[in-house]
Amino acid sequence: MTATTAAAVRSRRRGPAWALAIPSFIWYFGFFVLPIAVIVVYSFGTKDSSKLVPVDLSALTLDNYREVFNDLTFKVFESTLKVAVAATLLCLLVGFPVAYFIAFKVADRWRALLLALVIIPSFTSFLIRTVAWKIPLASNGELSKWLQDVGWLDGPIDLIGSRAAVFLAIVYNYVGFMVLPMFVALDRIEHGLREASKDLGAGRVSTFFSVTLPLAGPGVVAGVLLTFIPMCGDYVTSTILGKGKILMVGALVDSKFRGAQNWPQGSAMAVAMILMVLGSLVVFALLFWLLRLGLRQLRPVLYAYRRRPRRAAHASRLPQLLKPAFAVWATLVLVFLFIPILLVIRHSFNGGASFEIWSGRYDTVYWGGPRGRTPSGRPMVGLFEFSPVGTILVIFLVALVVGAIVPRVVARVRGAKVPWLTRWSLPTAAALAFIINGLNTSWYGDIFQQQGVGDGLRGSFLAAFGATIIAVALGGLSGVALARHPGRWSKVFMGVIFLILVTPEIMDAIALAGWMQRLGGPFTSDFGPIPYGMLRLWVGQSLYASAVVTLIVRARLAGLDESLEEAAADLGATPSRAFRQITLPLISSALIAGALLSFTLCLDNTIISALISGASSTFPVALISAAKSELAPFWGVGAVVLFVMTLSLLVFVARVMRKSGDSSSQIAATLAGG
Repeated sequence: MTATTAAAVRSRRRGPAWALAIPSFIWYFGFFVLPIAVIVVYSFGTKDSSKLVPVDLSALTLDNYREVFNDLTFKVFESTLKVAVAATLLCLLVGFPVAYFIAFKVADRWRALLLALVIIPSFTSFLIRTVAWKIPLASNGELSKWLQDVGWLDGPIDLIGSRAAVFLAIVYNYVGFMVLPMFVALDRIEHGLREASKDLGAGRVSTFFSVTLPLAGPGVVAGVLLTFIPMCGDYVTSTILGKGKILMVGALVDSKFRGAQNWPQGSAMAVAMILMVLGSLVVFALLFWLLRLGLRQLRPVLYAYRRRPRRAAHASRLPQLLKPAFAVWATLVLVFLFIPILLVIRHSFNGGASFEIWSGRYDTVYWGGPRGRTPSGRPMVGLFEFSPVGTILVIFLVALVVGAIVPRVVARVRGAKVPWLTRWSLPTAAALAFIINGLNTSWYGDIFQQQGVGDGLRGSFLAAFGATIIAVALGGLSGVALARHPGRWSKVFMGVIFLILVTPEIMDAIALAGWMQRLGGPFTSDFGPIPYGMLRLWVGQSLYASAVVTLIVRARLAGLDESLEEAAADLGATPSRAFRQITLPLISSALIAGALLSFTLCLDNTIISALISGASSTFPVALISAAKSELAPFWGVGAVVLFVMTLSLLVFVARVMRKSGDSSSQIAATLAGG
């Protein structure tokens, strides 16, 4: 068969280039594009509480947009924009030295460890990290007591409910997402470029502004997008730490939908928020362009400065001082990132009745130890009931041991390793252990004494599991289509992916809430054994997760040669067979990494879960509700369980990507969105 004939056969067998992306196109159109379009339409309606969807579109009006520009609402928008801009700039100033230090000042053997220390707190539950700040910032918290002990304060100070607390937590929650993309951009700068600049007479400062900073520009832009956009829609931080006194746009939109049931006005505010974000990004782009233009105009000045007559060079101590200074700064930032997590772990062993107030003594009662009472007589009951755990752990242990041994036995029998079996045996064994335990025992109900937390944890795992399956299916197919069959369609598709990634989550949540209510059917009543709230969570959480999987699979295939797939087609393999036997094994590591990362992101989902979950509860929804009053320490136990699960998944993602040949920089790029 000649090459021309083979190509003609492949062309006849192959469908349209975008065929594999059709399911994703349908999914995104039905659950992203249409819902947001409906919200735009709702913004011109009027409130009608007599309807299931409380919107009357019979007489369209601009009154809702006039309401956006009244004094109170406009001040909230102005305040949100100021906080988001200031916090983004502070994240940039705090994060750039850390990214620079990891990229240029650290030996390769330490780089992965430092990146892990940035990634772990950044991917720990957003809500848990926010709630954790109630521990040091309360009037009887760690910070207030310390300031009194050193004599800087005469009495307690309560920062909860202040703008400072909200601002501090916002910077803390997002600074890691500024560091990761900047590190990736800096790490991709060829060492020879910076050395060549110095060889041509440029000093350290000149090299930084003429070489390093311009090449780091894409990382700075990505960091700004990853921080500024979610900041504008963040309502969790102001709700938890602002006590309702510090309003931000996200909280105001949420109150209009869930509190006042004024969907048209809430829709108008959501649309105005999107316009505010887009307008701000245009301003950022303009400033970035002006900065690059200014650096370009400065080049002649820099070249003239380099060629100036110089006196005999004196040895400078600056290079020796810079590295320790960067190391100290990076250490302080990393300690700052871990303070709330360590406080949560400590307070899960609190011997008192409150999660936020340290009693001065450790106790395991909230982990399931012997029940007790506080000095005031209040019962102390833990999260776990350990009596049914023994059998469950044995089943899990046996399943995992079998999953680890089977690939080795098969490899000995066949004389060669089976790659797909090695990759999938442990995950399959873990899934089977869950199923066996679920069939043989009621472990998922028996191990929890505190059903509010237990129901939330179970709901989070079920929601994340279902959303991950959808995300892997959609993202895997569309990632293959983008990598192997690009065309004009791929620009449209990548535009939709970009919009999904940058749209504030509060906008997605309210759009889906209104759209699902209008769709009805399985989205408003239980579908067989599946609660309608869980189905909503699967759909809502799968949007962002599937976009992430798409980027991971696309990046993996883009770096692999197509010759194996083309050879299979030349030998007569059908496209489906070539996909099963060639493409799927090639992307299996990317699918596993994408699945684990998706599961991690879905476990932490707060905003979408809070607005669309219906009667189905997840841990973040239960925690944000409980956080409005005093929290018991068993909530800290639940938070630690979620943290350990997230950490385990992140370690698994890193190991999978490491085994498939990715460097620490490539892993960081994946976690930062490609």
